Amino acid sequence: MENPYHPPHAEAQPPPLPEVEKTPWNICFTLLWGVILLMIWQTVQGIGLVIYMLKEGLFGEIAKSNEPLDTDELMVRLMDGDLIGLLSFMTIFAVCPVAWFLGKVKKPWGGWEYLGSAAVRWWKWPFWLAVTYLLGLGMGLLGPSLGLDEMHESMVQMATSTDFPILLFLGLAVGAPLVEEFVFRGILWRGWRGETQRSLWVTIIVTSALWAALHLQYEPILLAFIFVFGIALGIAREKTGNLWVPVAMHALNNSIAALGMLTADL
Repeated sequence: MENPYHPPHAEAQPPPLPEVEKTPWNICFTLLWGVILLMIWQTVQGIGLVIYMLKEGLFGEIAKSNEPLDTDELMVRLMDGDLIGLLSFMTIFAVCPVAWFLGKVKKPWGGWEYLGSAAVRWWKWPFWLAVTYLLGLGMGLLGPSLGLDEMHESMVQMATSTDFPILLFLGLAVGAPLVEEFVFRGILWRGWRGETQRSLWVTIIVTSALWAALHLQYEPILLAFIFVFGIALGIAREKTGNLWVPVAMHALNNSIAALGMLTADL
């Protein structure tokens, strides 16, 4: 008979399993994924441009023309604000899910965790948005003295050719920030960040330079601003551990630019 004052000992519990180390994709795979994401991005844009050219009969005009193709005129027609806005917005649904999936399949990461989903203290949101605004304000004040007196001709063409300004706004203020940040401060950032301060700054500089290289159509001074803004986005990504902070900063910057484009002639 068991002694009620001495109940049987509970069975010993097995020791907890050791925590699995989380390692991102290596440098080469990260570069490969970045290239693939950019190719997906450009493929969606290219398919959209081809559909637009078929709809507008541009291929027929080119085939019937006896004169050499005027590439400048063709580019002007392809810089339709509604078209650019729609294509920029649509690329969200091609690039962002693939970026999330690339993080998800790298076990034991989760998709959002890989891209950057750390909790952010509330005051950091207005702080980094204020940094964005001040950088843009500084560029606006210094631009004229640095030779940047007016908007780039591509911006003017998009703004004057749009029949549905909301499309252009969504493409610039929502589509471009999401797609670009998922690639540069998401997949590329996680794979190249490393563990040291040196790798941090190499990642910030390289991702900012690559991001600026996507905008080679702009003047050198504007490219310099894009590079500096990329560094700010990288620092925000590092300090918050959250991809959505640079997305919000990028969206604010582009929203201000888009509103300036659309209201320039008002």
